[in-house]
Amino acid sequence: MLWLAVSLGVVIVVIGFGVIYQALATSRDRRRFLPSGQLIEINNRSWHYQIMGKGYPTVVVDSGTGGSHLDWQLVQPEVAKFTRILTYDRAGLGWSEASSEPRTAEQAVSELRQLLKAVKIEPPYVLVGMSLGGLFTRLFAYEHPEEVAGMVLVDVTHERMYEDAPVEWVKLNKRLEELLPYVLPIMGRTGLLRLLVNFDSLPMAAGIFQKLPSSTRSLAKAFYSQTQFAKTFAQESAAVSVSMNQMEQKRQTKSFPDIPLVVLSAGKLDFDITQEVREKLQALHADLANESPQGVHIVAKESGHIIQLDKPEFVIDAIRQVVEKVRCSSAHSNSSAADS
Repeated sequence: MLWLAVSLGVVIVVIGFGVIYQALATSRDRRRFLPSGQLIEINNRSWHYQIMGKGYPTVVVDSGTGGSHLDWQLVQPEVAKFTRILTYDRAGLGWSEASSEPRTAEQAVSELRQLLKAVKIEPPYVLVGMSLGGLFTRLFAYEHPEEVAGMVLVDVTHERMYEDAPVEWVKLNKRLEELLPYVLPIMGRTGLLRLLVNFDSLPMAAGIFQKLPSSTRSLAKAFYSQTQFAKTFAQESAAVSVSMNQMEQKRQTKSFPDIPLVVLSAGKLDFDITQEVREKLQALHADLANESPQGVHIVAKESGHIIQLDKPEFVIDAIRQVVEKVRCSSAHSNSSAADS
């Protein structure tokens, strides 16, 4: 029994050192890295957002699971050359404070609208949603169609993506939804996640870091190492099924607005995606494009899931197309109003 007591003691000591290491490293990161955008307090919580450029309409960007404004640094400066664009960090991600509210699609839409109102950006907007963020932007359009002038969807999550998909892939994703809320926060608090991130031992995260400019990789690793990131990522992942149900219910009761819409699909395989799953997602994305009479579906054949980092020109061009159509429509409407 002595060896068991010793082993337990060693484990406790290691965990204790991990907790201290995480606390000190997090404090160091906060001193080392300062917000690149602006901070605003809403409902007693600090939110981070970044605005570039000028002009109508304003492009508002929502990231994928666990993503931050950093995911768009290859896109935002280019879009800022022809219109105003806002990126932000959802609650618990990047420089935004965590929230006790559930991390569902409906909550994300509510919080984004609060942010836009607080920073005095008037609708209608061109919404850009990537992966899980695309689920949020679509729900935004269904709930508040008068506030949305156009949309770009970047390899988005679809509420029916698990239907008729390979059984093993579905089981794996469902299992991850169940385990992450328990495992990831522990990894975050004990410093294990920080070690894995800094040694590029997480395949998906390491792939993202390699795509980022070298000047921001250290900051991105600091974001992914935060205890609040681990907790929020787990909460968003665990709420995916709930968010899908919210989207499905809205889709059955309301119509998608007649707006300029570009839906981008990844063409290459990456992470845990098989060819069968990739083709299914492309078909679902084509269906999304058909929701609007002005919808267009484009496959970025040389890009993986994170198109805004793999092939940012596809996203920039898609946003430009939608912005130009919105401007043409607005000019036509103003001209018709003046004639009458």
